[in-house]
Amino acid sequence: MKRKSRTRKQKRNLRKTKKSQVRSTRQRTSKRRPRSTFKRRLVIPKTEHQTSTHRKSLATLARVRRGESLTAAARQEHIKPKTVQRHVGRALYRSGPNKPWKATKTDRLSAKMLILTERGPIFDVARSSIERTRLSRYDVALRKWRAGEDGAEQELAVFTGQMVAGHLLITNPDLLIRLEEAGQLDFDNLYYSVGGGS
Repeated sequence: MKRKSRTRKQKRNLRKTKKSQVRSTRQRTSKRRPRSTFKRRLVIPKTEHQTSTHRKSLATLARVRRGESLTAAARQEHIKPKTVQRHVGRALYRSGPNKPWKATKTDRLSAKMLILTERGPIFDVARSSIERTRLSRYDVALRKWRAGEDGAEQELAVFTGQMVAGHLLITNPDLLIRLEEAGQLDFDNLYYSVGGGS
């Protein structure tokens, strides 16, 4: 018995059915990536207002890492929690709805910071919380050394061979004395400020 040939309409319907089956199969098997709750982080501020907000956001994030709540930390830095969330992105997370915000152990947020080199201080981009923390601790040790505190040289020696933004941190006392005499160690703020220098 001869098989009846399909009409054009039947062939078109058959193709549509097969395409829809393939599409539904792909949708079932593909894993959807969860969308980020917040906008992509601001890498380098471009205005004075952005500079201040970015700095306060990073300071708030550091407080949350030390155990403070996001609300309390933001209040201390005079910034809104939602603004902090917008600036630090995925560095803040919560384990469920209405749960307290927590900070990741590290982050990849960039910040333009003042780094001491053999030729004097320069601004360069620290690209993670590890580099930002390292530079802040180095700055504390350097200030102790300048103040002539006991054990300051040993604290500086801990940073021997360590780098920030590709720059080797200076721990040689003789070199630091030369920079001190040249007036290259007189800076107050580590973070870059648009229009405000250091």
